[in-house]
Amino acid sequence: MKLFPKWAAKNSTPSKWRRVLELVRPQCRRVLCLSITSFAGGSVEALFLVVVTRTALAIADGKDTTGVIAAQRLPVGGAIAVAAGLLVIRLLLAMWGVVTSTGLALSTLATLRTRLSDAFLGSSWATQQGEPAGQLQSLAGLASAGVGVLQSFSSIIAAGLNLAALVAVSVVVDPFATIVVVAAVGVLGSVLGPLRSRIRAHAKITVDAGIQYNTALSELSSLGLEMQTYGVRPAFAHRLAHFSGHETFVRRRANVLQGMVTPVYTTLAYSALLVGLGAAALVGVGELSTLGAVMLVMMRSLSYGQQLQSASVGLVSSIPSIERLDEVLIRYDANAATNGHVVVSSVGQVSAKALAFAYLDDQPVLKELTFLIKTGEVVGVVGPSGAGKSTLVQLLLGLREPTSGAIEIDGINLRDVDRASWNSRVAFVAQDATLFTGTVADNIRFFRSTVSDSDLRDAATQANLLNEIEHLPDGFDTFLGERGTRLSGGQRQRLSIARALAGRPEFLILDEPTSALDSHSEALIRDTIASLRSKVTVVIIAHRMSTIDMCDRIIVIEQGQMTAFETPEVLRSTSGFYRLALERSGMT
Repeated sequence: MKLFPKWAAKNSTPSKWRRVLELVRPQCRRVLCLSITSFAGGSVEALFLVVVTRTALAIADGKDTTGVIAAQRLPVGGAIAVAAGLLVIRLLLAMWGVVTSTGLALSTLATLRTRLSDAFLGSSWATQQGEPAGQLQSLAGLASAGVGVLQSFSSIIAAGLNLAALVAVSVVVDPFATIVVVAAVGVLGSVLGPLRSRIRAHAKITVDAGIQYNTALSELSSLGLEMQTYGVRPAFAHRLAHFSGHETFVRRRANVLQGMVTPVYTTLAYSALLVGLGAAALVGVGELSTLGAVMLVMMRSLSYGQQLQSASVGLVSSIPSIERLDEVLIRYDANAATNGHVVVSSVGQVSAKALAFAYLDDQPVLKELTFLIKTGEVVGVVGPSGAGKSTLVQLLLGLREPTSGAIEIDGINLRDVDRASWNSRVAFVAQDATLFTGTVADNIRFFRSTVSDSDLRDAATQANLLNEIEHLPDGFDTFLGERGTRLSGGQRQRLSIARALAGRPEFLILDEPTSALDSHSEALIRDTIASLRSKVTVVIIAHRMSTIDMCDRIIVIEQGQMTAFETPEVLRSTSGFYRLALERSGMT
């Protein structure tokens, strides 16, 4: 999903202002409400200032009445009452404006976050795998920064229309003095244009530097164990300090430029007032109350003008964030996961026909693999590191598409199979069991509403984990903490197997499920696999020959090619790699 689909569909890059307008478009009603509220509030405030100024001068002159607008006159007491009423109305309008602008910003934040998550989850596995560490966190930060665009836009509307209302009232009171001041502000304020351009350029540099720092920080978290083991904490600290220092430098430069806007604008605005006073002195004025009211209103206008300038700078500074976010969303959308249309009712034979795959065009990982896995068969896959075993797993799961050839399910090309129907019949257990913050039941169910409590117990039983779960403080409702740290490695792996079995799969793939387990945990997992024989088609990627030796047949992959596909007994005498692997594991 694109952030700006209208322009992305034309394969063109939207301008910065078109990006802003597309971001604002879904919030048109709120924007209109804010516009009306702001202009009305500014008009009421301007009238309040005029009434207060003229009433104060009337009291000072000992008069009983005072002029309000044009020829309208009121008693002093009545004018004070009118001013009080205007003040109450102004407060109510201001409060409603705050509610509207806040809703505008937060609604946009929710929309941006939803678009980001939908776009990422809808992209292909290859695209997701290619993202650097910490990318999603950085993009979520950009979504929050993108809200600054709406907040700044809201402030521009509010300040701009308040300012317009004040100027409009000033024109009614004294057109000449008002026009002189406004013209002077326009001329002097034009010098801020180049400054805003520089601010936007530095804001883009700051966004890129922030992403680099967040990526390095995310890598620090994921490589914590290796960092401690190899004693390279000082090097990691130096690397982080480098990225942090660079971001600090570019951010300081951008902040200095932003900070210059307010004092420069204030100086220019006061200069404009001086020009207006000079013009009034040369031309001459009528009543003192008129000039006083105009000057007071214009002085108040300065604060709105300052808000307008600050909001403009904020808008310019935030645009690089939504530009960067939009680029990523368009890339996600351009690499969306494909989905077939054939709904499979069951998984029978799984076959590969001249299957080949390459990450890079001139570097094939798998070459012309052809095999047939029968229904209910337990098939092992062995080979040296880098032979292409994990790539084969991703192809069997349908996560990647072959460069050539095909994987077929009962003669149907996996590319043509409906993803939802395939996912409901296949399961996968990774080498490293990954759990999330939640209960035991949450982790086994894994967001699948179709998995019942009975399914949870059956899966835990099959994974030889039920007894251990029942001995936990709250059984299936026991909170495991972040990443399931309350469980041992073997328990986490068996819980991962229970997660796979809870959906009652017909095709199960296990990627080296016992590579890091003790002999007891390995034996329990072997028992689980044995219980699935003939009921579920199982493919096991394994280094431990004690696990692979229980398979019906074994595929041997060497340098991307299938060199054998036979029973363990046959491979003992025909496959040099298999025989050597057995010798190294002490199983000859």
